[in-house]
Amino acid sequence: MSKTIMAVGAHTGDAQLTCGMLLAKHAMAGDNIVIVDLTAGERGTPPGLTPEEFRPQNIEAAAEFAKGLGGKSIVLDSRDGELYDTKEIELQLARIMREHQVTNVLYHWPNSLHKDHIQASKITENAIFFASLPTFPLDGLTPAPIRSFMHAENWEDSEGFVPYYYFDVSEAFPLWKENIKKLWLTEHSRDFKYLRYYEALSIMRGAMIKVDHATCYGIPAYSKRVKKDYL
Repeated sequence: MSKTIMAVGAHTGDAQLTCGMLLAKHAMAGDNIVIVDLTAGERGTPPGLTPEEFRPQNIEAAAEFAKGLGGKSIVLDSRDGELYDTKEIELQLARIMREHQVTNVLYHWPNSLHKDHIQASKITENAIFFASLPTFPLDGLTPAPIRSFMHAENWEDSEGFVPYYYFDVSEAFPLWKENIKKLWLTEHSRDFKYLRYYEALSIMRGAMIKVDHATCYGIPAYSKRVKKDYL
């Protein structure tokens, strides 16, 4: 039975960069892919463009990235830099989770140097609660069968992040690399070498599990409680 994997990012680019390799692997395995950007990341503009001019370009790039993986892109209306955890946006995201019957969620680690990332983590965590709670009515939608949720490794969200799961994404890496270049910031950002960093990170993580490329995810401390009867 196929899964429906949702990756949630604060800005266009966050989920595609941090979760894209694993999304590509699941897409190649026949699973459904949904990427939700809570903002369009429009304030990270190319030279000579205003945020208002860049926003539709970034939304289109996100759509092209998802299309390259055979998935779906959804970009919400919140403004870059002005993302806040409200019940309204939590329920908006929860509706999307229910509409797509999401089984697995990938999202931001809660500690970050970027305020939008912190808010995105809270929004997603609460949306998972509302989306999966059977006794919470939401527009007549069936609760989402969410079985797992994990935090992606992001250079801006490194405080306290400890990898828990390692995924071999060697076969999916070329598909990710081909499509991530559709996002302007990947190779042209004036502030950070995104493609170079995430490619190098995948090589380093891969070396640790003896594969060419790997991607890592963390989980909350309470999820690390493993019950065992004997050694």
